[in-house]
This record gives sequence, C-alpha cells and structure tokens, in this order.
Amino acid sequence: MSVPAPPAPKGGKHFTPFYSAAEEAVTKAEEETSKGGGHMSSTCGRIVRTPGADLPYKVVLTHHGRAESTQSFATMREAEAFIRRNTPVPAPRSTLRDQDATEAPPIHAPNDGIAE
Repeated sequence: MSVPAPPAPKGGKHFTPFYSAAEEAVTKAEEETSKGGGHMSSTCGRIVRTPGADLPYKVVLTHHGRAESTQSFATMREAEAFIRRNTPVPAPRSTLRDQDATEAPPIHAPNDGIAE
C-alpha cells in the first residue's frame, strides 16, 4: 500500500516551523544591534549619572582592542541589567579566608597532645 504525496503549495508562502538560513541571519543581526553588540561583547562596564538629562544613566562599556561605547537609560536598574548582559561574569572567589593556606598559621584542636 502506497501513501500519496501531500499536495504541492499553490503560489505564495507556506508555513514551516523552521527558519531559512537567510531569515536566521537577519534575526541574529537584529538581535545583536538591539543588544548593543550581543552578549559578552565587552570586558567591563560602568554607569555614569548625568542629572537633568532625559536619560540620566549612561553605561560606558570597555571593549578589548576597540573604542569604548555608550548607551543611555532612564533607570539605574536598566543600566545594571545591560551591563550584566554584555560583560562576562567574574570568576568566583572564596570569602572565607584572607590568605593562602600555606601562609596561614596551623590550627590545633584542644587536647591534641601539644603542650602549651
């Protein structure tokens, strides 16, 4: 038993859940320009406040090997979120100790046989 082929679309667009390569490239380019260069495009960022301006919070992003870029925002929260999206997360550091273990004095438990 053979299964008949689906009818061919008659002129015009047909629905598909997949993007063509051209549509995907256009979408990606639009996302990058709306985000200010894409995720992680900067090495660090800072916020400068300008009282009296329409958009008082300006983000200054530093790029590796390129000039700094700026973007203005109405609120501090928006500016902070923009920096988080466009800069790498710093490496985690332990806050439990102030020095290397090799530099720390040895810790002895009471009654461990050491005479005081």
